[in-house]
Amino acid sequence: MRSLQKTVVTFAIIITTCMLTAANVFATTIQARGDAIIYDNDITDARYRATEQAIKQATLQASSRLSVTESLTNGQISSKLRLQAAGKTQNTRILSESVDDNLLSLLVEVDITPESMCDNGASNLYKKSVAITSFELQVPQQARLGALYNISRELPKSLVQEINHQGYLKALSATNISVYPDLINAPTSTNYDGSLTNITRLGEDLGVQYVISGVIRDIGETYPKHPNQKTPINNLLSWAKKEDQQRKMVLDLYVYDGFSGALIFEHHYDESGEWDTDEADKVRFGSGKFWSLNYGKVVAQVLRDSSLDTSDQLRCQPFVANIFRTEGNLIHLSAGSLAGIKKGDQFRVYRRYEIYNQLQNTQTQLNNANINVTITQVQPNFAIGELSVDAKILNVQQQDVVIAW
Repeated sequence: MRSLQKTVVTFAIIITTCMLTAANVFATTIQARGDAIIYDNDITDARYRATEQAIKQATLQASSRLSVTESLTNGQISSKLRLQAAGKTQNTRILSESVDDNLLSLLVEVDITPESMCDNGASNLYKKSVAITSFELQVPQQARLGALYNISRELPKSLVQEINHQGYLKALSATNISVYPDLINAPTSTNYDGSLTNITRLGEDLGVQYVISGVIRDIGETYPKHPNQKTPINNLLSWAKKEDQQRKMVLDLYVYDGFSGALIFEHHYDESGEWDTDEADKVRFGSGKFWSLNYGKVVAQVLRDSSLDTSDQLRCQPFVANIFRTEGNLIHLSAGSLAGIKKGDQFRVYRRYEIYNQLQNTQTQLNNANINVTITQVQPNFAIGELSVDAKILNVQQQDVVIAW
């Protein structure tokens, strides 16, 4: 499969007028919110990180804007909407700022100047589907504090909600599935058949373009250090008092291409927050009490960061959907109006081939068939497209795919 390129934080709106040889290109201004945790009372550092997040949010918002192409045909002007999701940000202005429980929030205004499209030419508005598996806890004993035994399934469920709330991807919950038999070596754990992961099978079974998995590395407690109290007895007393009891949230996030199984993005999150409740409280992950804690707010921030990072990394990737049925010159696609597909949209058909690597494990390869398909009917979860001739003549089969750049 062709290599998936890393995205850049860019955006453009372009208006072209065909045959009239006139073109207008303009910048746009976006307002977006950013949040960051304050450590060691360092407001400047938190403001920098919150601004970075807000700029990323603004870029994603800008990527949903449309451009207009106007053409003159037989004396009549017709307009066509299309996306040019690229450009660069500049002139960032902080409009408001607030601090609540060691969390800095700000609202920024960003000017986004037209430049070029995504590096790989992707310029579509379709929502790419992602399935999110369970996030296993590397040290299960750490869940005892607060009775967070449900964290492996509830944390990724919360990530599903956050991604869908952002609105740039279509996330599905598959938290009953555990990807890694060996958490310590994840994501390079080896399965029984010698393969590194079973992502390709998961992507096919779940009918999604991407699979997101992760490992919760650490949710253990930490305690404040006292430089002037270095004796063993004072360290022990400090631990016993549990002053300003802190708890870690260390998370590794992995994003895979569901067709090839390739790992295309990974990120390490390492935050901590105050566990400001009694040690005996059975809070449980995701409860109202959990989200009210300072630690819960820190976890919510990690989830928001990871949802924005994932959306930002996938926004410039091509949209891919399976062909699950052929009938005459009609083909059925495994994506519909919920993914943003509309009647009249056009896609390019790619043939799927199975090849074998040196370990005789199957790999998926997609080759451009140079065949166009036009959408004629759209349902929420599938769409029907029309080919120029019968699918059998063109050798278009089930499990081939369509791609939009």
